[in-house]
Amino acid sequence: IAIMVIIFAVAISISGYYVYQAYRDLNNELIRRTALLLGKAVEETLLNAADKNLEKLSYREKKRLRTLMNSMTTESGSIIHILLINDKMRILLSSDKSIEGHEYKSAQELANLSSQEPRVISKTWEGGINVVDVIIPLRNAEGHIFSYLRLVLSQEEIVNFYDDLGNVFIPITIIFVLLFFFAIYFVSRSYRQPLESIKKMAASLNEGDYSYRINYEQNDEFTDTFLRLNKTIERVGVMSESYKKAEKKIASLLKVVEESIILLDSEGNISSYNEATAKLLHCPDDNDFNNYFRHLQSENQEFRLMIERAVKDEQEYKNKETVICLPDGEDLLVRVSNQVFKEEGRTTGILFTFKDVSLFNELERNLQRSMKFSVIANLASSISHEIKNPLSAMAIHTEILNTRLKNAPIEDSEKVRRSLTVLQNEVRRLNRIINQFLNLARVKKTDLSLININSVVRDVLFLIQQQAIERHIRIEATLDKNIDFIYGDPDQLKQVILNIILNAFHAIDKEGVVYVRTREMNKRIFVEIQDTGKGMPPEVQRRIFEPYFTTREDGGGIGLSVSKSIMEAHEGRISFESFLGEGTKFILDFPRKDKTTQLHIQTLRQARTVKRG
Repeated sequence: IAIMVIIFAVAISISGYYVYQAYRDLNNELIRRTALLLGKAVEETLLNAADKNLEKLSYREKKRLRTLMNSMTTESGSIIHILLINDKMRILLSSDKSIEGHEYKSAQELANLSSQEPRVISKTWEGGINVVDVIIPLRNAEGHIFSYLRLVLSQEEIVNFYDDLGNVFIPITIIFVLLFFFAIYFVSRSYRQPLESIKKMAASLNEGDYSYRINYEQNDEFTDTFLRLNKTIERVGVMSESYKKAEKKIASLLKVVEESIILLDSEGNISSYNEATAKLLHCPDDNDFNNYFRHLQSENQEFRLMIERAVKDEQEYKNKETVICLPDGEDLLVRVSNQVFKEEGRTTGILFTFKDVSLFNELERNLQRSMKFSVIANLASSISHEIKNPLSAMAIHTEILNTRLKNAPIEDSEKVRRSLTVLQNEVRRLNRIINQFLNLARVKKTDLSLININSVVRDVLFLIQQQAIERHIRIEATLDKNIDFIYGDPDQLKQVILNIILNAFHAIDKEGVVYVRTREMNKRIFVEIQDTGKGMPPEVQRRIFEPYFTTREDGGGIGLSVSKSIMEAHEGRISFESFLGEGTKFILDFPRKDKTTQLHIQTLRQARTVKRG
């Protein structure tokens, strides 16, 4: 019944609307036809009265016509104004004498007046007065337009039709409103109780309470639906309990698993993660991990694309390595794997695992380095005396021979003296190589202090400036004056910078430039040394930090290996970029003074020593 009432009310409304439109169109047509009839009547009256060319009317004839116009116009009548306009759009005669001689210039008025056929235009004046503008072209005997007759008619006086429409539609509107409210009341009574039950059920489900049941005692079309809904809620409650138990077990498992794990839903939002993930990605304890993870994606394009492809394209990765730039300035190299979960062909979740590759690589490098250094240390301790003792004897005897040559000259003494000088130089070089060999084998204690890296760079540049001049090499230094302090050993850092600059000198054949720059970025201090030399081939780049690997005949192959050890002792990093024919750039990367852990470790050791003492 309620549906029938609603359909009936809608039908009445639609019918009323179309009837209203029909009456309105009829009213507009009636207004147009009436306006044209009045215009034609006025046209015949004025032309009969004038009976000659309007341009040549005398003053008395114009006055007689104006009087005739005024007799046909009233402010409250049908005709408000009458105007005669020549073909130059100038008003010749008007019921209002004050506007005679006025010439139309606006584009809209000219467009309305230049019509070849009679026109009826509806307008609304200021104050809400509706008027009809009738424009009739006047033709001579040859059919040419020589002037225009313009009438301004009152629309209200022509036909007052809307009042009649109101008499028709007001009763229809009242009937429609009554039927509408009746239908609403009837429908609301039928649906009130079921809606209240559904509202209570929704509130209970929202709070996670699946024990609520709809109590509907009537026997109608809703009875079967509510019974099925109660059974569905019961099954959902059982499933929810099972899901909560499974979720607790998964959460417990995630806590004890050391591998970093993140579970995303089908939209890419985090469903779950373990503490190992937050620790790996350096998420602060006071930060929301969901927001932190989104921030990491926005700052790392490759990482974000991996997540998006897994979520949108269901792409799976197996041990794919990528670098994640963390907010604290650290670059984290991780190995990413993922598994896409589906149910009935639809993605329900994506499991991501992260492994810290840099930690594995560092452990492997440390193990290899320890093994290598152990072999070197054992080798150095076993052969140092065997090599240094003969070298010492050779050095002593060459000095004795030099002394005797001065006291007892012999034939070709100058040649002998030069040979002895060469021998002495080679002995010194062998001693220097053995000392470097032993320095690499021994672990030297790092004496940390608060330093400005710019001062260390300036000391090195002062030492090598003469050598640069002799080699025709220009040094361009750009040192950041606002750079922060670091904790380091000045002597060891001078050794690193000096070694890299001297290598740059050797890489430049004739003339060239060595650029030395310092800068601070992301709480790290950087020293960059770049040359315009010949660069290094890939096979050399792979072995550049290996002990005793060198491309120079007079080189020992120890400098860069020692430099790498010194940088690691300062919690720093040494890296390079090299291109054949373009040159090489070395980058030294140090933690800022408030980011190093070495001072903290040293302080702890001192405290323990004092405590034991």
